[in-house]
Amino acid sequence: MIAPNRFLSRRGFARILALAPLCKLAIQPPLRAARLQWRAQPDAGSGAQRRYRADAQIVLLSVPLLRRAGVGAGSAAWAEETGLRLLEFTGYSLPERAAGLNRLGLIREMSRARAESETIYFGVMTASPEDSAAEARKALHQQSRTVVYSAIEGRVAPGQVETATAHFTAPAAARREELARMAQEALSSAPAKPPDFDARAATAQTFLQSLAALLQNPGPSETRCIYNGRLYRLSLHKTPDPKAAAYFRERRLIAQNARVIRAEGKLRREAGGKETSFRVWIEEAAARPLPLRIEYQAKSYLRLMFEAE
Repeated sequence: MIAPNRFLSRRGFARILALAPLCKLAIQPPLRAARLQWRAQPDAGSGAQRRYRADAQIVLLSVPLLRRAGVGAGSAAWAEETGLRLLEFTGYSLPERAAGLNRLGLIREMSRARAESETIYFGVMTASPEDSAAEARKALHQQSRTVVYSAIEGRVAPGQVETATAHFTAPAAARREELARMAQEALSSAPAKPPDFDARAATAQTFLQSLAALLQNPGPSETRCIYNGRLYRLSLHKTPDPKAAAYFRERRLIAQNARVIRAEGKLRREAGGKETSFRVWIEEAAARPLPLRIEYQAKSYLRLMFEAE
């Protein structure tokens, strides 16, 4: 063994030994940031919000048969603050305008941008089993005191996909805030659901976050997204819509020199399945492009339109 004082004094060697624990601490990898929590969400009042009137259209073999305006309503929100982005969409029926149908859907996502991005999401919707127009007619005018809902929550980070789902029953007259609380209670005891793909290679975002990124990106776009532990392919094809621009200018929803883009969207599960089509209209080059109009094929016989108010 080489004696310490061959190259430096005993006092200097003792100082190095005393500093060794500090050196070890200095080279430790940085601690991971705490998991993203809903209490960290940005103030929704500081962001952009939009409210909608919901119209319904009955279709047969893609041919419109009947349209009724004002059967429901909806809202969308986009808030950003200190590296966080909160996106939310809510749609619901007005039973007195929708032949007694009581339907609701809510999806909320919050994303944190950093070296390792992270997104959490929460959703609740009415469990509507009607698959045909005949089944939908049977559901009309039914005066049930309770409604069955489905709830979901999840978290997506690099190499990590967490999902839980649950069902619960609530009074037909329950408010949205109460439904959200009941959904959280049902999810608190729900088992984790494994993803149906290799999450170790997961780099995709959730649906609303992916859609927002594509709407901000000019030109045709395509990406992957994750929802309910499944991997989807999302694509948008954008074209100018002068007619829609004139309509929204007349309603004073956009500036007189603003242009409107129509985005034709397609969503398909990568493992296979039916393709879902939708269309959204946005103001061109908007910093937070909340849709001016949304069209969505909810069922084979039902098309929903959300028009900005």
